Amino acid sequence: LTAFFAAVISKGYTWPLETCPAPIGSVVLLSAEDDPADTIRPRLDAAEADCGRIHVLQAIRDVDAKGNSTERMFSFKRDLVALEERLSSLPDCKLLIIDPVSAYLDGTDSHNNTDVRGLLAPLAALAAKCKIAMVVLDHLNKNSRESNALYRPGGSLGFVAAARAAYLVTMDKNNPNRRLVMPIK
Repeated sequence: LTAFFAAVISKGYTWPLETCPAPIGSVVLLSAEDDPADTIRPRLDAAEADCGRIHVLQAIRDVDAKGNSTERMFSFKRDLVALEERLSSLPDCKLLIIDPVSAYLDGTDSHNNTDVRGLLAPLAALAAKCKIAMVVLDHLNKNSRESNALYRPGGSLGFVAAARAAYLVTMDKNNPNRRLVMPIK
């Protein structure tokens, strides 16, 4: 789904149910789970994205006390300035994809509503400042008995509450080859 979003933005394709093409722009993808070469790129190619406009951010380079270059996971707590610099270097950037949000919490209690909202608010402000859309992925929790879809994303309800809209992607019980994208907020 995110490869499709990236393709629409990078090539100016038409969104489903729309008649006008999307404005062409760059996409920044924070990906903690998928390898760019063997997973992300083939998906982008299959979606016919302009991969020259897709910028994958997987790690932050730091210099330690001895002057050695090191890499570490991106953190919402420590690296929003670096993200802002990256977004500013791409004035045509239209979309930031974060996959999955839980990978970038850097010790934040993902079950604490106040902590989650405090971490996401500066990220939302950055997206507004840069005038970009943001798609944030989360995984479902293990409580399959929960009947209210709002409580199925992992961690705090704050992840769903902070979003303008939230969708659940699920398998169609009547057709295992089909996926449904359902609004939950």
